[in-house]
Amino acid sequence: MYEDEGINLFKLKGSIVFNVHWMAFVWALLFIGTSEPARGDIYRWVDDKGRIHFGDKDNSKRNSKKASEKIELRMTPSNWQRFDIKVTSIDVRLTDLETQQIISDVNNVYEFFDSVMYFDFFRTVPVNITIVKNKKKYGEYLQKTIGKNLPSRGMYISKNHEIVLYMRKNRKGTLATIKHETSHAIIDSIAPNTPAWLNEGLAEQMETLEREDMRLVTHQHKENRSIINRVTMLPLREMLDLKSRKWRDKLATTDTYLQAQAGEFVFFLLATTPRKSFVTSMLQEYKRGSRMRSLYLVRDNYIGDVGGMEVEWVMWLKRNNTTVVRF
Repeated sequence: MYEDEGINLFKLKGSIVFNVHWMAFVWALLFIGTSEPARGDIYRWVDDKGRIHFGDKDNSKRNSKKASEKIELRMTPSNWQRFDIKVTSIDVRLTDLETQQIISDVNNVYEFFDSVMYFDFFRTVPVNITIVKNKKKYGEYLQKTIGKNLPSRGMYISKNHEIVLYMRKNRKGTLATIKHETSHAIIDSIAPNTPAWLNEGLAEQMETLEREDMRLVTHQHKENRSIINRVTMLPLREMLDLKSRKWRDKLATTDTYLQAQAGEFVFFLLATTPRKSFVTSMLQEYKRGSRMRSLYLVRDNYIGDVGGMEVEWVMWLKRNNTTVVRF
């Protein structure tokens, strides 16, 4: 979920803080090859207030009373570097493996937008991730920070570049939500005029993004596919013509399936090279500041116009056997 209202961060005791100034030492975390040893280390230590910190410096060398524990990282190879990430978990214990996974996942989402969507980042995009204990605490956090509790698994709040979410029983699903909200953070920072359906659809697909054999891949979102198989979806032409605020209003009230429809539609667009190129062209338009509704971009740039896209979409829904897209 995307929320564009500003918030003021506040400090909480008993939190776990993880700072990564990625530009400075990402190469110390990543393998250059599957058999090459890591070129640097990450350490964990506890401060005077009992908070757990992660960083690339061995704190025990400066203070023998605060011994640092070295963490072994087994990262997937990648060349992407340009982001600054801070993870705070409140009353939630993240395992070392989960910490590694968050770094790797955020890295993959950034690389997707850089190397697949050609965003060509001109500045570092900060990502502040706050993970709270449960749904109740999540609601309280939202109420305190933005003044309302919205039904969601996670939220990106743009003013402070903060992603907030709660740890679900499905911890793997919780980490997928971080990828979802990271996508919102990137689009908000680089192409804020992107239509809501495309913004949300890309975020939905980023939940399935991973790396296989050195390539980024995205899978069909099973939950979304299940939802759209049970509902009568909004006609494609109407969805493309909706202004973002209207789309979000419909999502929040009557047409809650719109998020699933947007995710499956983006998967459809990414599944072939010509359609993927069209998505890239759209994002480039919005990156340059365009406010044109996507329906008109389809008419101007999509081979076959809107009618052709509608026919392909219907055929996809009826016959599609695609379960993975490789980039």
